[in-house]
Amino acid sequence: MRDNATQGIDRRRFVGMVGAGATMSVAGCLGGTDSSGGSDGVQIGLLAFEPGSAPQGTAQKQAAQMAVDELNDDGGLLGEDIQLHVANYQGDTTTAENRYLEFVVEDGVDMTAGVFRTEVMLDLMDNIAEHQVVHISGGNTSPEVSQFLADDYDQYKYHFRPYGNAVIWVESVAEFAGYMHEEEGWDTVGILNEEFEWTQPFSDDLPGLLEDQGIDVPYNERYPGDTDNFTPLFDSLESEGVDAVLMSMAHTAGPAQIQWRDEERDFAIAGLISQINDPGAHEAFDGATEFAMSNTPGVHKAELSDQTTSFAEDYYDEYGVYPNDAFAYATYDGIKMWAEVVAQEETTDSETIVPALASHTYEGTRGTIEFNGEDSEFPHDAVFGEDRLRRVNFQWQVDDDGEGVQEVIYPDDLATSDYQEPEWF
Repeated sequence: MRDNATQGIDRRRFVGMVGAGATMSVAGCLGGTDSSGGSDGVQIGLLAFEPGSAPQGTAQKQAAQMAVDELNDDGGLLGEDIQLHVANYQGDTTTAENRYLEFVVEDGVDMTAGVFRTEVMLDLMDNIAEHQVVHISGGNTSPEVSQFLADDYDQYKYHFRPYGNAVIWVESVAEFAGYMHEEEGWDTVGILNEEFEWTQPFSDDLPGLLEDQGIDVPYNERYPGDTDNFTPLFDSLESEGVDAVLMSMAHTAGPAQIQWRDEERDFAIAGLISQINDPGAHEAFDGATEFAMSNTPGVHKAELSDQTTSFAEDYYDEYGVYPNDAFAYATYDGIKMWAEVVAQEETTDSETIVPALASHTYEGTRGTIEFNGEDSEFPHDAVFGEDRLRRVNFQWQVDDDGEGVQEVIYPDDLATSDYQEPEWF
């Protein structure tokens, strides 16, 4: 079932919402600046969701600023300083389109980055194709985004996603569940997903992957993204005798976590819970995250590359919090990777940068980043594997000082702690 917000999405071209002259003036903006540094320097536009309040958009803004500051401290790019433009698209497709067009038409940006909500990203894909400016995604996860490139690579080749999509997430969550099946007796597992486009693979593909490992899946439900009462859903899960529930959620973790803990539910919580991937979630939810688990592309304790710790500590020194999920790591890596290719090619021209970026190898904060090719199932999504990017599963635990800590519990070679069972089990 697709959520209502994405019913009937088509690939229309949105060409003018920033004023009557927008489409007429865009000809000089196609494909970046095509120069070795203009008088106004190199321009980057970031579309962030509620930066300063929402953890996802805040992480994107902070990571982008950190990347730009480091590049400028190192001499800039193509002999020029880099200027970062940040726009709050407010989670709204029309606002995102307006802000995007301001970037490419009025500001003449050389690349764009960001976007959290998949529904917004889907609507922006035709704008990106129209204006031919490289976009590095930093949060949306639906495989439907990759499908644009799979269907018409030449038109949509300007989009890159340096962290993959929800199909990879589902496989990683299923692998973790199989590990917990063997180690902790997760024989029966329920699935509970928010009704958003990015969670659809969790509903469609996860049951089969679990059953292939000998795990019984008696419960697989989707719920509206504005749900705040989880008691009936938890009652249903307990009636099925589940050992754990695997959730995919990005908006409702607060009430879900609090009610799970207050009601002392007799099942573990895991999956991909975006809000608890935020290092500030334990404090924000008054400690209700303790014992909950989530799958993520990176936490500061996971030594995914020789840059993970240094990046995380520098980020903490700058902002007083550790980096948040793909929103920080992938945004930072994406901008730095693009800049490395621009320096190599000595131009920001998209027609030169796209093929160079598509074939580039970059050592980032989470490992080696390479992009899937034109003929792959998910063009321009990052390659995953032992020598490329990996995902980790962590659990919120409380340390000796009473502080909430994200401890990696799987995979084994990255683990920083053993799984802790809630004391009420």
